[in-house]
Amino acid sequence: MRNLKLIAAATAVGAMLGMGVASAADLPIKAAPLPVAPPFSWTGFYIGGNAGAGILHDQGFEFQPVGIPLAVRAAAADRDGFGGLAGGQIGYNYQIGMLVLGIEGEGFWSGMKVTQDQFDGTTLISTASIRNKWDFDVAGRFGVAFDRALVYGKAGWVAGGFDWFGADPFNRFNNQGSATLNGLLIGIGLEYAFTNNWTAKFEYNYLGYPSQDVNFSSIHVATGATVPFIQNVSTNKNIFKVGFNYLFNAAPVARY
Repeated sequence: MRNLKLIAAATAVGAMLGMGVASAADLPIKAAPLPVAPPFSWTGFYIGGNAGAGILHDQGFEFQPVGIPLAVRAAAADRDGFGGLAGGQIGYNYQIGMLVLGIEGEGFWSGMKVTQDQFDGTTLISTASIRNKWDFDVAGRFGVAFDRALVYGKAGWVAGGFDWFGADPFNRFNNQGSATLNGLLIGIGLEYAFTNNWTAKFEYNYLGYPSQDVNFSSIHVATGATVPFIQNVSTNKNIFKVGFNYLFNAAPVARY
């Protein structure tokens, strides 16, 4: 009798265990977590191009007509001129949290030009031009990243190539000079990464070239006689440009 009771108890326990295993087998299996992409990083070298336009403002050039007394020479009018630009840039970003620091070198061709008419009362006494041919700058960048959007500022050194030319209405003589001016660049911009490597940007720059002495030549057209002289010149530019960059950072790797 005792053996029969033990057998019955063992059978009951076995049945209960079997039901438990079957119930566990019927439970749904939890799916593996989906991969999560890490935050976008602005760290890395980049290279790109840009194009835009701006305003050139002349502050210092005065054509000096021979034979016109200084007392009656009027200041030149039309101090502002408009033109386009196109160039490229290369740089490096390093991101720490939301802060992005970097350095950038940039060079571009410039078609900006100012044409001045100078009058003595109502009499035209000269026509002059100031042309900006190119600019090159090296600047530090500092910005705040909002994932793929970067708001930044920049500041640094800039050099620009300029030509000056002036002539009287009768083409008796002309004054001309060329020089590279050094100055300060400051700017602000917005850049957005539309893929892991390609970015687009919009940027505003102020380029200020302070007063500098430049060697000029006054040439008598008929005889070719040349008289050298020095004139103090200064200028500034306000430019707006759009551009793109290719960022050489590793594509984000999904993590689990």
